[in-house]
Amino acid sequence: MLIQTAVFIIVVSVFNTLELRRPRNRVDRRYDLPLNLTALSIVIFAGEAWKILLVSGFDAFNLGAASSFAGLHNLPGGIKILFGVILGDLALYWVHRAMHASDILWRTHVFHHSIKELWWLSGSRTSFIHLLLFAIPQTLIGYYFLELAPLQASVAFSAGIFVNVWIHTNTSVSLGPPGWLFITPDYHRVHHGAEGLSRKNLGFVLTVWDRLFGTYIDPRTVGKDFPLGFAPTNKGLIKMIIGF
Repeated sequence: MLIQTAVFIIVVSVFNTLELRRPRNRVDRRYDLPLNLTALSIVIFAGEAWKILLVSGFDAFNLGAASSFAGLHNLPGGIKILFGVILGDLALYWVHRAMHASDILWRTHVFHHSIKELWWLSGSRTSFIHLLLFAIPQTLIGYYFLELAPLQASVAFSAGIFVNVWIHTNTSVSLGPPGWLFITPDYHRVHHGAEGLSRKNLGFVLTVWDRLFGTYIDPRTVGKDFPLGFAPTNKGLIKMIIGF
């Protein structure tokens, strides 16, 4: 947890400075600020709580013994972390895609798409159930499929912190040729667009899954200015935060 906290502070400091110096769009940071701070608290505390509860539940069913992939367990730590990030990204792509395809699962995700002013803090809007649905594959892959050691798991989850802040940052950054492979804020911003864009660009780390499974759209073809988020729903705010 200490490593993840340190990474969060560093990443936020860097990308917050980048936003202030090179903003992609003008945003009012005071807009929904209490809500965004509440959402960040939910991510920090509920996200960690779900992992602890899931590990306890999986251990009760002796899942560790049932998921014996000795070849993967014995790989060097760096390779296991890399596999964890790639496999986690693939798994979360499909969970994310299911959230947009199912009316029931959409309820867990609509809070995230209520964002009208997109910047690193507003990107933390995530419902309790959304956090659970994302934590299940991450926990299974990290702790059981790959058996990451505590330090390795901290590094892998810290990569997730970096990615979440990075892709929601209000800036425009060109990665050059690596931009074909790695997701940028402009790439993910398309996904937050209204008017039919939300089922595109569903990945978080790699563009490969969108390209392979037909959900890719080139950010350059969308233009710079397009509305974000969905019109207000008749759901209460508490229901959206919980995710039902």
